[in-house]
Amino acid sequence: MKFGVLAASVLLAGTSAIALSTSASATPVIEKSAYVTPAAASAAVDFEVFLPLRNTAALDTLLAAQQNKASSSYHKWLTPTQFKAQFGPTADSVSRVAAALQAQGFSVTNVHSRSLEVTGAASAVAKTFSTSLSHVQPVKGAARMVANTPLVMPAALKAEGAMVVSFSGRPLKQPFHKKLGLVKPDNRYGSTGPYWFTDLKEAYFYPSAQTTVNQTAIDGTGVNVAIVISNAAQQSDLTAFFDHEKYSTVSGKPDPTFTDVPINGGAPYDLNASLESSLDIQQVLGGAPGSNVSLIDLPDLSDENIISGYLYVVESNQYDLVNSSFGGCELVYTAAYNGGTDFTGILDVYDTLFKQGNAQGITFVASSGDSGGKLCPSADYVAGGTNGTFVPGVSFPADSPNVTAVGGGNLQTTDASMATGAQMLKSAYVSEDGLGDPEMPYDVYGTGYTVSGGTWGAGGGVSAHFLAPAYQSLVRSGSSMYRTLPDVGMQVGGCPGLATSCNPGDSAAIVADGVNSSDGGFFGVIGTSVSSPEFVGAVALYEQSLVAQGQTGRQGNLNTFLYTAAAAQTAKTGAAVFRHPAQGNDGLYTEKQPSQAYNYIYGNGSPIVRSLFGMGTAAAAGLPQTKSNP
Repeated sequence: MKFGVLAASVLLAGTSAIALSTSASATPVIEKSAYVTPAAASAAVDFEVFLPLRNTAALDTLLAAQQNKASSSYHKWLTPTQFKAQFGPTADSVSRVAAALQAQGFSVTNVHSRSLEVTGAASAVAKTFSTSLSHVQPVKGAARMVANTPLVMPAALKAEGAMVVSFSGRPLKQPFHKKLGLVKPDNRYGSTGPYWFTDLKEAYFYPSAQTTVNQTAIDGTGVNVAIVISNAAQQSDLTAFFDHEKYSTVSGKPDPTFTDVPINGGAPYDLNASLESSLDIQQVLGGAPGSNVSLIDLPDLSDENIISGYLYVVESNQYDLVNSSFGGCELVYTAAYNGGTDFTGILDVYDTLFKQGNAQGITFVASSGDSGGKLCPSADYVAGGTNGTFVPGVSFPADSPNVTAVGGGNLQTTDASMATGAQMLKSAYVSEDGLGDPEMPYDVYGTGYTVSGGTWGAGGGVSAHFLAPAYQSLVRSGSSMYRTLPDVGMQVGGCPGLATSCNPGDSAAIVADGVNSSDGGFFGVIGTSVSSPEFVGAVALYEQSLVAQGQTGRQGNLNTFLYTAAAAQTAKTGAAVFRHPAQGNDGLYTEKQPSQAYNYIYGNGSPIVRSLFGMGTAAAAGLPQTKSNP
């Protein structure tokens, strides 16, 4: 992986598109409009070879102890060097793998905690892994290499348990948002928004911006947040977003900024493709304007580029919180979707990166998806050549037990149209619902075929791959065997363009994108891409408040904390820290499934932020555009 520089160029071997073999269901999932050519033998490629962790039982014991207040290891985080020494592959194993790769003509350019970064020619990849490569150039977006058939690991690498994630051809992950129309920037909109960040802070009882802990103003200062996503964003949009709410005028502080960190060359700003980046940055900084936000800018949302981003995060170890507002169907990695070829090892590679990050104190947060309980296209559609239907499934990476999955629904607040004067700004919490919107058939991966039976709404349900973590037993999650999600919920919104009908309570948030262009401005936006970064902003306030009290700010896997608080609320032995939706239906589950206190739309509920994060005695954020809520 290359940080801040372009990846090695890929040469084309001809001028006409070719059809990939469809003799096996494990062939790549390619957009119909993409231009596909055979990879030139001399084309340069970079990829990562992963080796299994050692002492995995000891790692799981450590991760549990780091979240146990009675343990001497509680919140005692490792460095990447310490993690590698305790749990990474042995030096001998790394040396054997490096020698085997070099014998095939590859160069090892870097060694990470559990992987080797490798470069070589496409011909060497084809020879070593018994496959052929194709070059895929989408109409818009980054070019990528895919293997026409699954890679076959040579004996020397197989003996070490090696795995290559690149070239798998699994579908690109998708950002979890839908863009609505332009909104008027100079008025408040009513009981269902669309909401500015200040509205959301009032509704979810964030602590007042004037809150101090040991004379430290709590605004996220000192907390480092990584946003992993594709495409750059513009500072001008972030400035316009905050200027609308008069942030600098009211607070006396400069507008927040962010840093772009391109991975493997990154991707440029694009008015449509960059909306997710703009949304994520604005939601995090809207909640925690003092935090340090870095956009981990990927060329696209392929597994290899996403993993490069996560590798950078865990190896650099400079980020406390990581947001991922994207995902994809977990089932597309299973053998049932791939003609008997099992790709779930890719999910496990991701998960071990999350475990490493957790052991170092990093918290990962991800959107739970936007297709309700039936989140996955059926296998016949994914294999290609036919229309399909939506079936029960959950989204990755939100399904990892080492990630906090954020779902949610529609927020309703006091209706500003019924107020006068300053009260027209008021966005006090009234209720929430998890009612989804039925959708017409659409082409999920751009293959030329459609999937029917979909519902717009936060993704959730039961994983088919990851086992139930210990914290899940604290609530009635509906499964004692497998991981369930989401963990929490916040504002998501509804009524996408594909909806066949919409609910009267459907709401939206606001994003600034391309404000200086003729086609840009302030847009309504819906999706769990709203709720995930919003929750990250709230966690940033919590981490800063802990540092102000002389404690460790980093939290690692936050889920034990969340489920413990939810269990205490249900048992009435702790404060009320979560609200639950009044009603819900995501096409498969209701707001009462599997229980009153935990459901597959909101998880444990939406947070009462200041109560959940130990600032219940602080004043709450008040009217937008005031000192308590600038």
